[in-house]
Amino acid sequence: MTAKETLFKKLTNLENKESNIEYLKSSLYVKIAIFVITIIICSFFFSFHSNPERNEILLLNLEQGNKWNGQTVVAEFSFPIYKNENEYKEDIEKAVNSVSLTFLYDDTAENTANNTLDTIFKKLILRAQKQNVDLKNFFSDFTLNDYFRDNPEQKIPELSNIQRRLKQFINNIYKKGLIDTAKSVIQRPEITAHIMPNKIKIYQTFDLLDLGLFVEKGRAQFQAELNESARNLVNDILIKIYKPNLKFSSELYEKAKDIASQNVARTFGYVRAGEILIEKGEKLTKEKIQRLNSYNHSQFLRKEDVTTFWMVLGSFGHSMLVYSILIIYLVIIRKRIFADNLQVAILSSFIVIVAFLGWLSVEIPSKLPLQYFVLIPGFSMLVAILFDSRTAFYFTVSISLMLSGIRGNDYDTGMSMMFAGILAAYTVRDIQSRTQIYKSILFIIIGFFVTIVSFSLERGSEFEIAAYRLLISVLNAALSPLLTFGLLFIIERFSNITTDLKLEEYNNLNHPLLQKMSELAPGTYQHTLAISVIAEKCAAAIGANPLLAKVGAYYHDIGKIVKPEYYIENQLNIDNKHEFMHPKKSADAIKNHVIDGIRVGKEYKLPQRILDFIPMHHGTSLIKHFYAKALEEADGQPVNEEDFRYPGPKPNSKETAIVMICDSAEALSRLATDIEALDNAIEKSIQAKLNDGQFDESNLTIGDLKIIKETCVKNLLGLQHSRIEYKEIPTEVQKESETEKD
Repeated sequence: MTAKETLFKKLTNLENKESNIEYLKSSLYVKIAIFVITIIICSFFFSFHSNPERNEILLLNLEQGNKWNGQTVVAEFSFPIYKNENEYKEDIEKAVNSVSLTFLYDDTAENTANNTLDTIFKKLILRAQKQNVDLKNFFSDFTLNDYFRDNPEQKIPELSNIQRRLKQFINNIYKKGLIDTAKSVIQRPEITAHIMPNKIKIYQTFDLLDLGLFVEKGRAQFQAELNESARNLVNDILIKIYKPNLKFSSELYEKAKDIASQNVARTFGYVRAGEILIEKGEKLTKEKIQRLNSYNHSQFLRKEDVTTFWMVLGSFGHSMLVYSILIIYLVIIRKRIFADNLQVAILSSFIVIVAFLGWLSVEIPSKLPLQYFVLIPGFSMLVAILFDSRTAFYFTVSISLMLSGIRGNDYDTGMSMMFAGILAAYTVRDIQSRTQIYKSILFIIIGFFVTIVSFSLERGSEFEIAAYRLLISVLNAALSPLLTFGLLFIIERFSNITTDLKLEEYNNLNHPLLQKMSELAPGTYQHTLAISVIAEKCAAAIGANPLLAKVGAYYHDIGKIVKPEYYIENQLNIDNKHEFMHPKKSADAIKNHVIDGIRVGKEYKLPQRILDFIPMHHGTSLIKHFYAKALEEADGQPVNEEDFRYPGPKPNSKETAIVMICDSAEALSRLATDIEALDNAIEKSIQAKLNDGQFDESNLTIGDLKIIKETCVKNLLGLQHSRIEYKEIPTEVQKESETEKD
């Protein structure tokens, strides 16, 4: 029987699990593995293709209207000029369509029909002579009874005449051809008939008869001279003697089509060694493109090994260079993202997906411009929502270059995707609602339209090519937002990444945690509301995220609800506990609101982006009041400054740094007597934090700090504005007024 797991063991296991997750998220080895795997996969898409020749042609970037930027090309050997794939397929299609339907000639059909005719009339004459003859295989009882109703012996001359004329009719018909299929399916003006053993005869389609026409023409021979019952008899006779002498052969027809397609010429000209194919700066025409493609094809046929080690190594370097654009940006500008392996893995997986889609657009043979199906705008929007618009910009540049490189230096597609992707990212820069999808679709279409039309006009591209590209790009614009919000739902559900859309759920003063703060720590609650207003305006002023700053300010002091009486703003009608405590213990009590805040925040499942504000709004700053008090009471003994510093970490974003400044500024505003004093106090506080290194990881500039200070001063004066002291009505006057009313 297993022992019951203790609470201590459960907590230990939970801590170990969280420790392992944190290790994976920050491990340098994991990060390197992500980099290497991403580069190797992208290198594969650069190097390996099921049709290497097609890829080499793409590398030349031969598009009608472009200028040839390479050196003058001279043919090193003689080679034929090949038709392009579309022309060759069209010629094959024409050849196949020109093949006539093929039939087998049956030389026994006419005799069989005549014999059947003789048999039928022999029995009919016997019947006319009132002999008992079985004709059920040829006629219905109604037809026979109707015909022989009156004077059957007198029908014998008529029957002989019908037999003679039908024989003449059959002989003429078989010369023109009687087919076993419907004549309407024959589209060519003639058909081919194979006569055993090895003869071929051509029949004109106009003369051919099928069963319907055979019966119709046979009845027409007697339309004027026979009555209805006799014509019905003739009708049944024609059906019974119908024996086609031309029988359709699908096998021979398919062989004929194969022979016709094989006989289509693959080439249409010849270039001799030494001829100039194209000169540097010359405009690419249809003819020159065909000559260059033919030269490349001939070179490809001469090669023994298409993919070499050096090509693979070059592809590895190519993909690494493109990937490094994003990585360098993260290392220098977005250290917070770079430090989180999960976020790096998400960005890298997006790059791999785009590389794969770009590779597919090369691998799938199609007349459609499949490269415009690659949903780069969708991934750009997703990165802008998950991270920020600046990261989305660098990401879009990287994946557009990656797509362009995999497609053989496809400049047009790369530029189109880059422009549309950047516009798409900026449409969701300040996203507040999922209905902004319609705005995104419009801007993506505009981005594609501008680039595609511009390049098409410059190169003189055919209207059909430009139209197809625009059509596919419209589909891309419609699908990209769907991809964005579909993946966004999955990522938000299974990761700790919090978007602005998720933050909106916490931008609510009725949140249970804020309601609890208003009840247990009303002073802290009012302090929080004041800071949220100022922080939001400061963030907007410097181009940071106002929503994040506001929501972060709401929850930055939630740890104070654990022991609210230790904080001055909540000490209403009670003594200050710190007057009776040792400075170090007071500092510990103050620092505990950070630790308690993180714990309470996790209990309420606050996202990490909000939890960051709890420790970072103090960073590693010094609790000056109690440090100074400790120095006074130390009587010359050393005091460890670290005991009086917050645990950190320092602010790692503009928004967390803004809340740090606003937190101090709001407190200082309660002591300042005028605008000048407030301005000086806030500037001094900011300078002290700057000198202490609290803003080292926040990306705030000196200009940002100046704007934040000015915004704080202006808004704090509004919050702390003076009020008019209203005069009271003298008591005597109030009494007189009341007496008059009575």
